[in-house]
Amino acid sequence: MIQAIYSATAGMINQQNVIEVVTNNLANSGTYGYKSDELSFGKILGSLIPTESGGAIYSINNINSTEIKYATNFSQGGMQRTDNVLDLALDGNGFFAIQYPDGMRYTRSGNFSINQNGQMVTADGFPVLGVNGIIQAQGKKVEIDSNGQIIVDGSIADKLKIVDFQNKKELIKSGYNTFATANPNITGTPSDAKVMQGFLELSNVSPVFEMVKMIEAMRTYEAYQRTIQVINDVTKQAHDELGATNI
Repeated sequence: MIQAIYSATAGMINQQNVIEVVTNNLANSGTYGYKSDELSFGKILGSLIPTESGGAIYSINNINSTEIKYATNFSQGGMQRTDNVLDLALDGNGFFAIQYPDGMRYTRSGNFSINQNGQMVTADGFPVLGVNGIIQAQGKKVEIDSNGQIIVDGSIADKLKIVDFQNKKELIKSGYNTFATANPNITGTPSDAKVMQGFLELSNVSPVFEMVKMIEAMRTYEAYQRTIQVINDVTKQAHDELGATNI
């Protein structure tokens, strides 16, 4: 009986993890360039099914001998036209390189702007990197071609630093819709992704699919709850009957 309660409790915890992942995906369904998370339980459902572009496992836990794998789905999202010259999207594999105070970060979210210092920055104010360092792009007219070359007022200013990773398992989410590398010595290789000026990549989250997963997880969670209640009732009945027999 006790082991059955432990198993049911572990099942509830697993489903709670599913609900948390799905909730986060739904909350970011409108975030440009966001990559959804996926979850599987290795010893119950088998190994995690690889995503379209090679999902990266970034956390592994063990609950009651059940392996829980969190992974990022790097498949490309749809494109939204904005006609804003500083809105950029990548068609193909790769990431924009971003300068953080503690190192380099990578993102697919290209809703950039120019700050008061003339630097190209992310929506959160972090500098965007070019092959020559932090991009300076202040001018009356900014053009960015499909190769990432930045032309300001008719002169070449820099070229976007766009990199890809052969093994995306090296990438871990690091806040502000960015990724960091598990090993800081790994900085990626040049990407041949096409830069699309005036477009933004949408989140690759499917709200309908996530809602289906949410409903399934909640129903499974409730089933485990009922199981524990049944076990509790049976245990109580057996205890009462055993007590009556001793009298």
